[in-house]
Amino acid sequence: MNKIKAEYWLPFVFIGLFFFSCKLQEKENVKIKIKVKHRPPKFLIKKLKENEFRFNTISSKAAVTFNDGKKKTSFKVHLRIKKDSAIWMSITPLLGIEMARVLITKDSVKFLNRGNKEYFMGDFDYLNKSFGTDLDYQMLEALLIGNSLDFNENDRINSRVDRKKGLYFLSTEKKRKIQKELQKEKEKIKKEAQALWLDPITFKINELLLSSPETNRSLIGLYSDYREIETQLIPYKLRFELKSKFTTTIEVNYSKFSIGKSLTFPFKISSKYVQIKK
Repeated sequence: MNKIKAEYWLPFVFIGLFFFSCKLQEKENVKIKIKVKHRPPKFLIKKLKENEFRFNTISSKAAVTFNDGKKKTSFKVHLRIKKDSAIWMSITPLLGIEMARVLITKDSVKFLNRGNKEYFMGDFDYLNKSFGTDLDYQMLEALLIGNSLDFNENDRINSRVDRKKGLYFLSTEKKRKIQKELQKEKEKIKKEAQALWLDPITFKINELLLSSPETNRSLIGLYSDYREIETQLIPYKLRFELKSKFTTTIEVNYSKFSIGKSLTFPFKISSKYVQIKK
């Protein structure tokens, strides 16, 4: 497993903002001042779901920067997604030919390293254990397009207005504890939690926090540069910060985005390639 170059595929296995509750939002160079009123959790969840990005297939291109604290690497990605089914990626250096290919489904993760002529076949359980993550297919798909993760019906959900950021705050834990988690203070969230900061006009996610104190892991996601694709909004800039035993940051900048096309997900393993053992 140590043969796999993390800068090629690790991002995709894990694989992230005024006063007295008022917000100045800039849209098409026009500033709109609005009053952000408190809304109950059910209202915000309803609006969040109504405004999520809906699709059958996605095809896009992106520039990605990966930094594990030791090395910073940039590359290009051609991304294809079939909803609830498959995530396919072709990974290329900024100048050059394809060096790696990834195919992720609900129960498998496959990786081709063309440079070393080797391949890996595994699952989320193995990779989460190896790299200190808690992702599954649905989570990864949602993170890549700025959609939310489902709230558990049994969760105690809180909502309020974040006056400093001018955003709605929606969380399964109290904001005070969420803030302390972000500030690296000693008090930790007592259980796994999800926190979202929502735009008061579009109800799209500007920021998210997923935390699992029992395993000392957290994921921060920042979403910006929302653009309209066939009447729907999609973030063109994403930034993720994954904290576990080490800190990893991933920046994604989409350049092209289309939906509804008929797509293929080619993944052929040459007989000359050697399988990477777990």
